[in-house]
Amino acid sequence: MKPEIAKQLQTLLDDRDRQRQVASARASEQQKAEAKNLADFAAKKDQVIKPAFQEIVDLYGTKSIALHIEEQDECRNDRGGTQPPSIRLNMAAACPPTDMRPEFRFTFEKQSRKLSLYTATQGQSGPGGEAPLDSLTADWIHAAFLKYASGSLR
Repeated sequence: MKPEIAKQLQTLLDDRDRQRQVASARASEQQKAEAKNLADFAAKKDQVIKPAFQEIVDLYGTKSIALHIEEQDECRNDRGGTQPPSIRLNMAAACPPTDMRPEFRFTFEKQSRKLSLYTATQGQSGPGGEAPLDSLTADWIHAAFLKYASGSLR
């Protein structure tokens, strides 16, 4: 092989190695950021979301209506993907049995640090809004639940 061709090939291989190193460093940084985001979600869940949900559970309990708080950690799904962590109010015991289970659920997106609200009543389900993790408050949760409950009781 001519020396100038060998030099060009070596340059190409060196560039490829640098690109792999950069990609590996980016992936490592992303994993660290996502781990921090999951830890921040766990803290927000314990400090804000669960207490706000518990206030709702207690209020409904005064009317003998049983609601339950259910949590799910991030896990692998059967399609090879990842199921994001979530926390929800299971309201199935508060309503007559139907195919659709009433619920009020937050799912955490670890890449964007956002909570997506999903709601289901006996008749319809769908997205209920989003909230950045850092600005989520008990007041926001209570107002969103009031909006949900107002629509589901009609």
